[in-house]
Amino acid sequence: MNLRNAAPPFVRAEPTSASMLRTVLFALCALLVIPTVRYGIRPLTMAGVSVLTCLVCEILANLLRTGGFSVTDPSFAVTGLVLALLMPLNAPLWLPCASGAFAVLVAKAPFGSFGRNPFNPAAAGAAFAALCWPGLMFTYFDPSEPFRLPAFADCTFRTGVSAAATLKNGLKPDILPLDMLWGEAAGPLGTGAALVVGACALLLLFSRAAHWQAPVCFLAVCALLAALFPRIACSPLTSVKYELLSGSLLFGGVFLVSDPVPAPYTASGKGIYGAFAGAALMAFRHFGVCEQGAWFAVLLANAASPLIDRAVFRVRGWEEKPHG
Repeated sequence: MNLRNAAPPFVRAEPTSASMLRTVLFALCALLVIPTVRYGIRPLTMAGVSVLTCLVCEILANLLRTGGFSVTDPSFAVTGLVLALLMPLNAPLWLPCASGAFAVLVAKAPFGSFGRNPFNPAAAGAAFAALCWPGLMFTYFDPSEPFRLPAFADCTFRTGVSAAATLKNGLKPDILPLDMLWGEAAGPLGTGAALVVGACALLLLFSRAAHWQAPVCFLAVCALLAALFPRIACSPLTSVKYELLSGSLLFGGVFLVSDPVPAPYTASGKGIYGAFAGAALMAFRHFGVCEQGAWFAVLLANAASPLIDRAVFRVRGWEEKPHG
Protein backbone atom coordinates (compact mmCIF):
# COMPACT_ATOMS: atom_id res chain seq x y z
CA MET A 1 0.00 0.00 0.00
CA ASN A 2 1.38 3.42 -1.01
CA LEU A 3 0.61 6.54 1.02
CA ARG A 4 0.29 9.67 -1.06
CA ASN A 5 -0.54 13.23 -0.07
CA ALA A 6 -1.12 12.23 3.53
CA ALA A 7 0.21 13.81 6.69
CA PRO A 8 1.48 11.82 9.68
CA PRO A 9 0.67 9.97 11.83
CA PHE A 10 0.18 6.97 9.58
CA VAL A 11 -1.98 4.33 11.28
CA ARG A 12 -2.07 0.77 10.03
CA ALA A 13 -5.72 -0.27 9.99
CA GLU A 14 -5.40 -3.92 9.01
CA PRO A 15 -3.14 -6.57 10.58
CA THR A 16 -0.54 -8.24 8.40
CA SER A 17 0.30 -11.93 8.41
CA ALA A 18 3.57 -11.16 10.20
CA SER A 19 1.86 -9.16 12.94
CA MET A 20 -0.78 -11.87 13.35
CA LEU A 21 1.91 -14.53 13.75
CA ARG A 22 3.77 -12.40 16.30
CA THR A 23 0.59 -12.02 18.34
CA VAL A 24 -0.02 -15.77 18.25
CA LEU A 25 3.59 -16.37 19.31
CA PHE A 26 3.18 -13.99 22.24
CA ALA A 27 0.02 -15.80 23.35
CA LEU A 28 1.70 -19.21 23.09
CA CYS A 29 4.70 -18.00 25.10
CA ALA A 30 2.34 -16.72 27.79
CA LEU A 31 1.09 -20.29 28.26
CA LEU A 32 4.63 -21.35 29.21
CA VAL A 33 4.83 -18.99 32.18
CA ILE A 34 2.80 -20.96 34.74
CA PRO A 35 4.35 -24.38 33.89
CA THR A 36 7.84 -22.86 34.05
CA VAL A 37 7.18 -21.33 37.47
CA ARG A 38 5.81 -24.64 38.76
CA TYR A 39 8.11 -27.19 37.17
CA GLY A 40 11.37 -25.42 36.28
CA ILE A 41 12.93 -25.07 32.86
CA ARG A 42 11.64 -28.36 31.44
CA PRO A 43 8.73 -26.59 29.63
CA LEU A 44 11.17 -24.14 28.04
CA THR A 45 13.44 -26.99 26.98
CA MET A 46 10.59 -28.86 25.35
CA ALA A 47 9.38 -25.74 23.58
CA GLY A 48 12.92 -24.88 22.48
CA VAL A 49 13.75 -28.24 20.92
CA SER A 50 10.38 -28.33 19.19
CA VAL A 51 10.79 -24.86 17.66
CA LEU A 52 14.41 -25.59 16.71
CA THR A 53 13.39 -28.78 14.92
CA CYS A 54 10.70 -26.94 12.99
CA LEU A 55 13.24 -24.26 12.03
CA VAL A 56 15.76 -26.82 10.76
CA CYS A 57 13.06 -28.60 8.78
CA GLU A 58 11.83 -25.29 7.36
CA ILE A 59 15.35 -24.44 6.18
CA LEU A 60 15.73 -27.91 4.68
CA ALA A 61 12.41 -27.56 2.87
CA ASN A 62 13.44 -24.16 1.48
CA LEU A 63 16.74 -25.61 0.30
CA LEU A 64 14.94 -28.36 -1.57
CA ARG A 65 12.30 -26.03 -2.99
CA THR A 66 14.22 -22.85 -3.85
CA GLY A 67 17.88 -23.54 -3.06
CA GLY A 68 17.97 -20.79 -0.43
CA PHE A 69 18.42 -20.73 3.34
CA SER A 70 16.03 -17.88 4.06
CA VAL A 71 13.01 -18.33 6.32
CA THR A 72 10.53 -15.61 5.47
CA ASP A 73 7.95 -16.03 8.24
CA PRO A 74 7.80 -17.23 11.87
CA SER A 75 5.07 -19.80 11.23
CA PHE A 76 7.55 -22.58 12.07
CA ALA A 77 7.79 -21.19 15.62
CA VAL A 78 4.01 -21.23 15.99
CA THR A 79 3.92 -24.86 14.87
CA GLY A 80 6.72 -25.83 17.26
CA LEU A 81 5.17 -24.11 20.26
CA VAL A 82 1.70 -25.53 19.62
CA LEU A 83 3.14 -29.04 19.38
CA ALA A 84 5.11 -28.66 22.60
CA LEU A 85 2.06 -27.34 24.45
CA LEU A 86 -0.10 -30.24 23.24
CA MET A 87 2.26 -32.85 24.71
CA PRO A 88 2.82 -34.15 28.23
CA LEU A 89 5.61 -32.39 30.06
CA ASN A 90 7.07 -35.78 30.95
CA ALA A 91 7.29 -36.89 27.30
CA PRO A 92 10.77 -37.59 25.91
CA LEU A 93 12.27 -34.63 24.09
CA TRP A 94 12.47 -36.50 20.80
CA LEU A 95 8.66 -36.73 20.62
CA PRO A 96 7.99 -33.03 19.80
CA CYS A 97 10.98 -33.17 17.45
CA ALA A 98 9.50 -36.08 15.50
CA SER A 99 6.10 -34.37 15.44
CA GLY A 100 7.61 -31.08 14.31
CA ALA A 101 9.52 -32.77 11.50
CA PHE A 102 6.33 -34.43 10.28
CA ALA A 103 4.38 -31.19 10.57
CA VAL A 104 6.82 -29.16 8.47
CA LEU A 105 8.14 -31.74 5.99
CA VAL A 106 4.88 -33.63 5.34
CA ALA A 107 1.95 -31.36 6.22
CA LYS A 108 3.39 -28.01 5.07
CA ALA A 109 6.43 -28.09 2.77
CA PRO A 110 4.95 -30.18 -0.08
CA PHE A 111 2.23 -27.56 -0.59
CA GLY A 112 4.56 -24.56 -0.78
CA SER A 113 5.28 -21.67 1.53
CA PHE A 114 3.20 -20.30 4.39
CA GLY A 115 -0.42 -19.67 3.43
CA ARG A 116 -0.76 -22.61 1.01
CA ASN A 117 -1.03 -25.54 3.40
CA PRO A 118 -4.51 -27.13 3.31
CA PHE A 119 -4.04 -28.70 6.75
CA ASN A 120 -2.92 -27.18 10.01
CA PRO A 121 0.68 -28.43 10.41
CA ALA A 122 0.57 -28.60 14.22
CA ALA A 123 -2.66 -30.62 14.16
CA ALA A 124 -1.08 -32.99 11.66
CA GLY A 125 2.05 -33.36 13.81
CA ALA A 126 0.04 -34.03 16.96
CA ALA A 127 -2.14 -36.57 15.15
CA PHE A 128 1.00 -38.28 13.85
CA ALA A 129 2.42 -38.58 17.37
CA ALA A 130 -0.90 -39.77 18.80
CA LEU A 131 -1.19 -42.54 16.20
CA CYS A 132 2.45 -43.66 16.36
CA TRP A 133 3.17 -43.27 20.09
CA PRO A 134 -0.16 -43.14 21.98
CA GLY A 135 1.48 -44.44 25.14
CA LEU A 136 3.74 -41.40 25.25
CA MET A 137 1.14 -38.86 24.14
CA PHE A 138 -1.44 -39.87 26.76
CA THR A 139 0.75 -40.64 29.77
CA TYR A 140 0.94 -37.79 32.29
CA PHE A 141 2.74 -37.31 35.56
CA ASP A 142 0.67 -36.78 38.70
CA PRO A 143 1.45 -33.27 40.00
CA SER A 144 0.20 -34.24 43.48
CA GLU A 145 2.85 -36.97 43.81
CA PRO A 146 6.66 -36.65 43.99
CA PHE A 147 8.19 -36.12 40.56
CA ARG A 148 11.46 -35.10 38.92
CA LEU A 149 11.43 -33.25 35.60
CA PRO A 150 15.02 -32.46 34.59
CA ALA A 151 15.68 -30.19 31.65
CA PHE A 152 17.13 -32.80 29.28
CA ALA A 153 17.19 -36.19 31.03
CA ASP A 154 14.36 -38.70 31.40
CA CYS A 155 11.68 -37.79 33.90
CA THR A 156 10.86 -39.69 37.08
CA PHE A 157 7.20 -39.54 38.07
CA ARG A 158 4.08 -41.38 39.12
CA THR A 159 1.43 -41.68 36.46
CA GLY A 160 -1.71 -39.59 36.88
CA VAL A 161 -5.08 -39.96 35.20
CA SER A 162 -6.25 -36.94 33.23
CA ALA A 163 -9.79 -35.63 33.38
CA ALA A 164 -10.21 -36.45 29.69
CA ALA A 165 -9.28 -40.10 30.31
CA THR A 166 -11.67 -40.31 33.26
CA LEU A 167 -14.52 -38.94 31.15
CA LYS A 168 -13.61 -41.37 28.38
CA ASN A 169 -14.15 -44.21 30.86
CA GLY A 170 -17.59 -42.84 31.77
CA LEU A 171 -16.53 -41.66 35.22
CA LYS A 172 -16.65 -38.28 36.91
CA PRO A 173 -13.18 -36.75 37.45
CA ASP A 174 -12.03 -36.34 41.03
CA ILE A 175 -10.93 -32.78 40.39
CA LEU A 176 -13.48 -29.98 40.51
CA PRO A 177 -14.00 -27.79 37.41
CA LEU A 178 -12.84 -24.75 39.39
CA ASP A 179 -9.48 -26.41 40.06
CA MET A 180 -9.05 -27.04 36.33
CA LEU A 181 -8.85 -23.33 35.58
CA TRP A 182 -5.18 -23.08 36.58
CA GLY A 183 -3.84 -26.35 35.21
CA GLU A 184 -3.53 -28.19 38.51
CA ALA A 185 -4.46 -31.59 37.03
CA ALA A 186 -2.66 -34.14 34.89
CA GLY A 187 -2.78 -33.27 31.21
CA PRO A 188 -0.90 -31.74 28.27
CA LEU A 189 1.64 -29.02 28.99
CA GLY A 190 -0.23 -25.94 27.81
CA THR A 191 -3.90 -26.90 27.84
CA GLY A 192 -4.73 -27.06 31.54
CA ALA A 193 -4.77 -23.40 32.56
CA ALA A 194 -8.16 -22.54 31.09
CA LEU A 195 -8.10 -18.96 32.36
CA VAL A 196 -4.81 -18.26 30.59
CA VAL A 197 -6.06 -19.91 27.39
CA GLY A 198 -9.18 -17.75 27.61
CA ALA A 199 -7.08 -14.62 28.05
CA CYS A 200 -5.06 -15.62 25.00
CA ALA A 201 -8.29 -16.01 23.03
CA LEU A 202 -9.32 -12.46 23.93
CA LEU A 203 -5.90 -11.18 22.88
CA LEU A 204 -6.14 -12.89 19.49
CA LEU A 205 -9.67 -11.64 18.87
CA PHE A 206 -9.17 -8.04 19.96
CA SER A 207 -5.88 -7.75 18.06
CA ARG A 208 -7.60 -9.27 15.01
CA ALA A 209 -5.02 -12.03 14.81
CA ALA A 210 -7.97 -14.45 14.59
CA HIS A 211 -11.56 -14.25 13.43
CA TRP A 212 -14.22 -14.97 16.03
CA GLN A 213 -16.65 -17.02 13.93
CA ALA A 214 -14.82 -20.36 13.85
CA PRO A 215 -13.72 -20.62 17.54
CA VAL A 216 -17.03 -19.26 18.90
CA CYS A 217 -19.13 -21.67 16.82
CA PHE A 218 -16.73 -24.49 17.70
CA LEU A 219 -17.11 -23.92 21.44
CA ALA A 220 -20.86 -23.33 21.16
CA VAL A 221 -21.45 -26.66 19.41
CA CYS A 222 -19.17 -28.48 21.86
CA ALA A 223 -21.07 -26.98 24.80
CA LEU A 224 -24.46 -27.77 23.26
CA LEU A 225 -23.58 -31.40 22.55
CA ALA A 226 -22.02 -31.78 26.01
CA ALA A 227 -25.27 -30.54 27.58
CA LEU A 228 -27.51 -32.73 25.39
CA PHE A 229 -25.40 -35.89 25.50
CA PRO A 230 -23.39 -36.00 28.76
CA ARG A 231 -20.90 -38.83 29.07
CA ILE A 232 -21.32 -39.05 32.84
CA ALA A 233 -24.29 -38.99 35.22
CA CYS A 234 -24.45 -35.30 36.05
CA SER A 235 -26.35 -32.13 35.27
CA PRO A 236 -25.99 -30.61 31.76
CA LEU A 237 -24.06 -27.64 33.20
CA THR A 238 -21.57 -29.89 34.97
CA SER A 239 -21.10 -31.90 31.78
CA VAL A 240 -20.37 -28.70 29.85
CA LYS A 241 -17.81 -27.60 32.43
CA TYR A 242 -15.91 -30.87 32.38
CA GLU A 243 -15.98 -31.22 28.60
CA LEU A 244 -14.79 -27.70 27.88
CA LEU A 245 -12.08 -27.71 30.54
CA SER A 246 -10.68 -31.20 29.95
CA GLY A 247 -8.14 -32.25 27.37
CA SER A 248 -7.15 -29.97 24.54
CA LEU A 249 -10.66 -28.79 23.57
CA LEU A 250 -10.31 -25.17 24.64
CA PHE A 251 -6.71 -24.92 23.43
CA GLY A 252 -7.67 -26.44 20.09
CA GLY A 253 -10.52 -23.99 19.65
CA VAL A 254 -8.24 -21.02 20.28
CA PHE A 255 -5.07 -22.03 18.43
CA LEU A 256 -6.06 -24.71 15.89
CA VAL A 257 -9.61 -23.98 14.77
CA SER A 258 -8.84 -20.26 14.50
CA ASP A 259 -5.99 -20.84 12.01
CA PRO A 260 -7.03 -18.67 9.02
CA VAL A 261 -5.03 -20.55 6.38
CA PRO A 262 -7.09 -23.75 5.99
CA ALA A 263 -10.34 -22.08 7.09
CA PRO A 264 -13.09 -21.08 4.62
CA TYR A 265 -13.02 -17.69 2.95
CA THR A 266 -16.31 -16.15 4.14
CA ALA A 267 -17.49 -15.31 7.65
CA SER A 268 -20.48 -17.64 7.35
CA GLY A 269 -18.20 -20.37 6.03
CA LYS A 270 -15.92 -19.93 9.04
CA GLY A 271 -18.92 -20.35 11.35
CA ILE A 272 -19.98 -23.57 9.60
CA TYR A 273 -16.37 -24.74 9.68
CA GLY A 274 -16.10 -24.16 13.44
CA ALA A 275 -19.43 -25.86 14.10
CA PHE A 276 -18.36 -28.85 12.01
CA ALA A 277 -15.08 -29.11 13.92
CA GLY A 278 -16.94 -28.97 17.25
CA ALA A 279 -19.36 -31.70 16.21
CA ALA A 280 -16.46 -33.83 14.95
CA LEU A 281 -14.56 -33.39 18.21
CA MET A 282 -17.52 -34.43 20.34
CA ALA A 283 -18.05 -37.44 18.05
CA PHE A 284 -14.41 -38.43 18.55
CA ARG A 285 -14.85 -38.06 22.31
CA HIS A 286 -17.94 -40.27 22.36
CA PHE A 287 -16.88 -42.92 19.84
CA GLY A 288 -13.11 -42.61 19.34
CA VAL A 289 -10.46 -44.70 21.02
CA CYS A 290 -8.27 -41.77 22.14
CA GLU A 291 -9.05 -39.63 25.16
CA GLN A 292 -8.30 -36.53 23.08
CA GLY A 293 -9.27 -35.85 19.49
CA ALA A 294 -8.96 -32.11 18.89
CA TRP A 295 -6.27 -32.54 16.26
CA PHE A 296 -8.27 -35.21 14.40
CA ALA A 297 -11.35 -32.99 14.41
CA VAL A 298 -9.35 -30.04 13.10
CA LEU A 299 -7.83 -32.09 10.28
CA LEU A 300 -11.28 -33.36 9.32
CA ALA A 301 -12.59 -29.78 9.28
CA ASN A 302 -9.57 -28.72 7.20
CA ALA A 303 -10.48 -31.37 4.62
CA ALA A 304 -14.10 -30.15 4.56
CA SER A 305 -13.14 -26.48 4.22
CA PRO A 306 -13.14 -26.35 0.37
CA LEU A 307 -16.54 -28.06 0.30
CA ILE A 308 -17.91 -25.50 2.75
CA ASP A 309 -16.55 -22.71 0.58
CA ARG A 310 -18.17 -24.14 -2.55
CA ALA A 311 -21.51 -24.54 -0.78
CA VAL A 312 -21.45 -20.94 0.49
CA PHE A 313 -20.42 -19.59 -2.93
CA ARG A 314 -23.22 -21.55 -4.60
CA VAL A 315 -25.80 -20.21 -2.17
CA ARG A 316 -24.60 -16.65 -2.76
CA GLY A 317 -24.44 -17.08 -6.50
CA TRP A 318 -20.67 -16.68 -6.79
CA GLU A 319 -18.87 -18.58 -9.52
CA GLU A 320 -15.49 -18.35 -7.79
CA LYS A 321 -13.80 -16.93 -4.72
CA PRO A 322 -14.31 -13.17 -4.61
CA HIS A 323 -11.31 -10.85 -4.41
CA GLY A 324 -10.76 -7.78 -2.26
